Amino acid sequence: MYLQLLFIFMARIIDVSLGTIRMILIIRGDKWTAAIIGFVEIMVYTVALGMVVGSLNDPVKLIIFCLGFSLGVVVGSLIEERLALGYRGVQVIVDCEHACIAEELREQGFPVTTWEAHGRVGPKVVLNTVVKRQLARKLAAYVTERDPGAFVVFMEPKHFRGGYMKKK
Repeated sequence: MYLQLLFIFMARIIDVSLGTIRMILIIRGDKWTAAIIGFVEIMVYTVALGMVVGSLNDPVKLIIFCLGFSLGVVVGSLIEERLALGYRGVQVIVDCEHACIAEELREQGFPVTTWEAHGRVGPKVVLNTVVKRQLARKLAAYVTERDPGAFVVFMEPKHFRGGYMKKK
């Protein structure tokens, strides 16, 4: 009984975590890898569901099934953050006196495109870049360290080509 409950719980964590990763891959356009993960995901889900549907009169199994789902959402999110698949677009808006941040980022190897803009309180400089997800937080931390008032926006590019990319 306890082993069956543990199996149901772990199976749900696994299938929901795989589902989270599968959805990220679909959004990124990696459909074949997503399909393979989806196959394993639905296999695990079906086995766990079969153990619960066959005994709906046992509320403990249903509760364990649902708890596994909930924890699977958290575990899947943590795995996805760790993998940090893909790229992030980062747009930064700073006051003109902090425009030197663009050159500092370029010296560190970040590809930065800039243009002048006008905000509510005066002239601004917009910095735009696309970096590997592992580097996005590092870049944002550097910018906010240099200009605590910087406005930083993260974006999820699906497709792009050309340009220059920071390797590490």
